[in-house]
Amino acid sequence: MFHKTLFGRKQEFVNFYLKLCLSKALWERNAQNLFLTYKVIYVRILDLIREVLLKALERKLGLLSVVAISISAMLGSGIFVLPSLAIAQTGPSVWLAYLLASLCVLPASMSKSELATAMPTSGGTYVYLERTFGPLAGTVAGLGLWLSLLLKAAFALVGFGAYLTILADVPLITTAIISLLLITILNIFGVGKVSSALMVVVAIAITSLMALSGISIPVLDKDLMTPFMTGGFSGLMSSTALVFVSYAGVTKVAAIAEEIKSPEKNLPRGILLSLLLVTIIYCVTTFTLVGSVPSSELIGNYRPLYTMAQTVGGKGFAIFISIIGILTMISMANAGILASSRFPFAMGRDRLLPGAIGTLHKKYLTPVWSILLSSIIVAATILFMDVTKIAKLASGFMLLIYVFENIAVIVLREMRVQWYRPQFKSPMYPFLQILGILSGVGLLFGMGFIIVTAILVISIPGVALFLAYSRKRTTRRGVLGIRGKRSDLVDENVSLTNFYESIDLTKDAKVVVSLFGNERSPETLIQMAAAMSEGENLEVAHFTEVPEQTELKDLNTETVYLRSLRRRIIAMSVEQNIPITFDPIASHDISRSVFEISQRLHCLWLFKEWGGKKRGNFTVHNPVGWLRNHLQCNLAIFRDAGVRYIRKVLVIVNNNCDYELVVDTADHFATMNKASLDLVKIFKEKTPKNVLDEAQNRLASMCERTKVLSKSRVLISNKPVEDIIQLTAEYDLFVFGASNHSFIKDVIGSDDDRLIAGASCSVISVQSSQIIHEGRS
Repeated sequence: MFHKTLFGRKQEFVNFYLKLCLSKALWERNAQNLFLTYKVIYVRILDLIREVLLKALERKLGLLSVVAISISAMLGSGIFVLPSLAIAQTGPSVWLAYLLASLCVLPASMSKSELATAMPTSGGTYVYLERTFGPLAGTVAGLGLWLSLLLKAAFALVGFGAYLTILADVPLITTAIISLLLITILNIFGVGKVSSALMVVVAIAITSLMALSGISIPVLDKDLMTPFMTGGFSGLMSSTALVFVSYAGVTKVAAIAEEIKSPEKNLPRGILLSLLLVTIIYCVTTFTLVGSVPSSELIGNYRPLYTMAQTVGGKGFAIFISIIGILTMISMANAGILASSRFPFAMGRDRLLPGAIGTLHKKYLTPVWSILLSSIIVAATILFMDVTKIAKLASGFMLLIYVFENIAVIVLREMRVQWYRPQFKSPMYPFLQILGILSGVGLLFGMGFIIVTAILVISIPGVALFLAYSRKRTTRRGVLGIRGKRSDLVDENVSLTNFYESIDLTKDAKVVVSLFGNERSPETLIQMAAAMSEGENLEVAHFTEVPEQTELKDLNTETVYLRSLRRRIIAMSVEQNIPITFDPIASHDISRSVFEISQRLHCLWLFKEWGGKKRGNFTVHNPVGWLRNHLQCNLAIFRDAGVRYIRKVLVIVNNNCDYELVVDTADHFATMNKASLDLVKIFKEKTPKNVLDEAQNRLASMCERTKVLSKSRVLISNKPVEDIIQLTAEYDLFVFGASNHSFIKDVIGSDDDRLIAGASCSVISVQSSQIIHEGRS
C-alpha cells in the first residue's frame, strides 16, 4: 500500500529532481544558493515521505470504536447527579423517564447519522442547520448549541464538586470554579484532548455501575417503589424532558464520520448499540436506586449513587464509585469546554461573529477568545443558577436542536438537493422524523415556561446579531432560502451578474434543455426539444448543484458522466445536423441559473424532464418548481414512456391554459412524426347541451387550422384524471396544458403530476409564458 501511495506522488518527486538537475548547471555561479536549494529539496522529500507514511498508517474507526466513543460522551452527570433531580418530579418511575427519553432520542440519532454521512466533513450540527435553513437559523442554532454544551459542562462541574466533597471538605461552588479555571488553562495551551485513558475510565464506569446494580437487586424493597408516579403523568413527562440531556452525547460521534470505516453501516449501528447499552445502564441503575434507597434521601442529593453504594456496599465501595464519578464528570466538563468553544470559533470563521473569535493563537494554535468566552459563561451559570435550572435548560436546548435535525432531513430530502447524497438513509422515513418532531415539541411544552423563556433568550439575541452584524458579511441563503420565494429573480431591476464565462451569451437559442443528471433518457428529451427548435440554435445546459460552502472554481474536473454525455450530444448534432451547444454548469443556486440562462439566451422554450415523486420522498417538489410560474418563456415538461414511434397524438383542451399554444405544440409534433391528432375536451355530467355544442364547434374550428389530419370530441366524466389515463392507452404522445404551480400542490401532488405519472404513453405538459404574465398581473 505504501509503495502504491508513493508511486502516486511520483510527479512531485520528478519536479524536484528537475530542479536539482537545473541547479547543477549553476554550480560554479552560486555554490551557496545551490546548497540551499539541495536543503529545501531534501526537507520537502522528507515531508512527502512523512505524509505518505501517515496516510498509509492511518487507522479507520470500526464498530467497537464508534460504540466506545458514543458511550463515553454520555456517561457522566446524567447518571451520577441527575437521577435525584428527576426523582423529585416523578418519584420511583424515574427509570421509565429515562426509557422514554431514549425513545425520543432515537429519531434524532438516525437523522444525524444520515446528515453526517451526507456531510462528513461539515463540522457538526451547526453547519447541518446552517446549510439547510440559512445563516439566520445557523446563527441562532450555533448560539443554542454553544450554550447547551456550556450548560452541560457547568452541570458536570457541579456534580464533580459534589462528589469531590466526599473525599475532601471543600465548598462545592468554589471547587467547581477552580476546576473550570484549570480546564480553561489546559484548553488554551492545547492539551485539552481526552486521551485513550478515558476509554479505560469509561469501561471501569460501566463495570462499576453494573456491579452496583447487581449487588442492589437482592435488597430491593417493593415498598420504596410506591407510589409509582408521585407527580402524575405531567411529572413523568417533565422528568423525561429533564433527563433528555443524559443522552445528548449519543450523536457526537457523527462529527467524525469521515474517520469511521464503512460509515453507512458502522455509524448507525454504533449509535443504536451505544444508545441501547446506555439505556439499559440508566434504566437498571435508576430502578435499583429507587428500590434500595428511600426517595426522601435522594431528593436534593447531588450524589445519589454514592448514597446507593454506601447503602448496599459499604463506605469503601461508595468512595470507589465516587472516584469513578469524579473522573467521568471532569472529563465530560473538559470535553464540553473543548467542543463548545468550537461553535463560536466556526461562526467567527463563517463571518457570523467578529473575526477575532474565529482566529487561532499564533503560539498555542487554539481559539483562545472563544475558550475564554465559553468559560466565562460556564462560571456565570455555576454562580447564579441552581442545578435544576441548569439541567432543564441544557435538556431544552438539546431537544430543540434535535427537533430541527429531524426537520433538516425532511427538508433536504424533499427539496431534491443534488449534493445531498447520504451513504446511510434513516429507516421509516418520514414517520420516524415526524415522531421525533412531535415528541420533542411535546417534551418542550412539558418543561414549562422556563424553556419558552430560554428559547426567547437565545433567539432574540441571535436574530439581532444576524441583522446587525452577520447579514452584511455573508451571501449564503441555505437550501430553504434558495428553494423558497425568489423575489430577487423577479425584480425588474435585478442585475443578472455572476454568470458563466463558458457560455456564449452573444448567440441566442430558441430552445434551452435543462438537464439535472437524473434524466431517464437525455437524448430523447433533446430530440423532442430539437423538434421545437426547427433548425435554430439549441442550448443543452447540464446543471450540477454544489453546497454554498464549496467554491465553484474548485470544480474544474469534468466527471465521467459529463464526458460521456458531451460525446453523445456531439454525435447527435453531427448525425442529425442540429446546431446544439452543450454547457455543463456548476451552481450554488439552480433556480437562479435556470432563470438567468433562459433570460440571457432569449429562448422561446425551456424543456426539462418531469421530476415526479421519487422513492424515499413524500412530496413531488422539483428543483425549479417555483420558477414554473415566473419564467419568461414557454415551459415544456416531458416524461418519456419509451415510445419511439409517434403515430397518434392526444390533446386535452381545458380553459385554464393557453389552449392555442397547446394545440399548436401538439400539431407541430404530429407534423414532425406524420401522426394523427385527436382534440378532447372534458365536461362533467349535467353540463347544459348548449355549452357542449359550443365546445364542439370550437374544437372543430381548431381542427380546421391544424396541419395534420385531426378530429375532436367531447368527453363526459366526473373522474377526469382517471378517464384521461385510461384514454392514453390508445395514443403514443399525450399533450396538455399545465396548471399553475403552488406549494400545496407540491406537498399533496397535483392533477398534472397524476396525469403524467399515470399515462401509458409519453407526455408533454405545456405552460405558456403569456398565461404566467396574466396570472402575475
